[in-house]
Amino acid sequence: MKSRLIDIISLDALRVFECAARRMSFSAAAIEFSVTQAAVSRRIKTLEDTLGFALFQRNGRRLSLTLKGERLFLRTQASLDYLGMELDDLAQNNTVTNVAISASAAVSHLWLSQRLRRFNDQYPEVSVRLTITDNLSELSRSDSELAIIYSRGSHPDWTLSPLLSETLVPVASPAYLKAIGIGASPADLRAEDLLGCDLYDYSRSGVHTVTLQDWFDQVAPGMVRLSPRVIFPTYMMAVETALRGEGVILGSRALVHPHLDSGALIELTQSALVTGFGYYLGHPRHAVLGPSEQTLATFLMSERPL
Repeated sequence: MKSRLIDIISLDALRVFECAARRMSFSAAAIEFSVTQAAVSRRIKTLEDTLGFALFQRNGRRLSLTLKGERLFLRTQASLDYLGMELDDLAQNNTVTNVAISASAAVSHLWLSQRLRRFNDQYPEVSVRLTITDNLSELSRSDSELAIIYSRGSHPDWTLSPLLSETLVPVASPAYLKAIGIGASPADLRAEDLLGCDLYDYSRSGVHTVTLQDWFDQVAPGMVRLSPRVIFPTYMMAVETALRGEGVILGSRALVHPHLDSGALIELTQSALVTGFGYYLGHPRHAVLGPSEQTLATFLMSERPL
């Protein structure tokens, strides 16, 4: 294959040419590059020989660019300026490191996103890439350095540290409770009292996912099968429905506790279900965390509820 000129022309030769054309002086270019004027002349002559055309017209001690020289100068100057800006940008950000973490949509929206904002404020030199998936088996096969995994505490491929324990209890907004006539002491409601409410459930994202139907089966076995108004494909959609005051959902204390603390959601019974599962911060079992990954891991572990 025929070689291109760019493959045989040195960047140094183009830099010398750009300087000489910009200063319109070989001696000024020599001073800028800390070489002799003869060295500049030789590099320009070699470049002209390689290109096969003249770059400068010489009238005594005066220089001017040829038409082709002018065209090459404009392109070379633009290219060097662009390359210079890219190099400066890379150099300014050479302390920034990237960390990849994976989590489910519910954990990401309800718990992790706020923590990542605070983490970024404290550690601006660490850039975090978040991957969201509600497929729990896919999450555990993630190629991320860190992942928040729904588990009982062990996994063949991940080293896990407990982050959030799972306690499940039905919740609803005060506006909804007021609309259906439930006033004081909603926490004293029994499971059967909830059957007359507008119930919203969500689909399983894995074999161990606990739904509202599962909660009823555990705390009040033998009750009739539920007929939820809607079974949402994601947990987040159920939470948003409850926050809008449309009905009752199964709340995970670990995930909706900001809404419980603010009073936007209220627990409706004392029959809380501790599943034995929880959310664990994991990293690949046979991998060693780098400094940035360890910094993020330590920060997230410090955010665990007391």
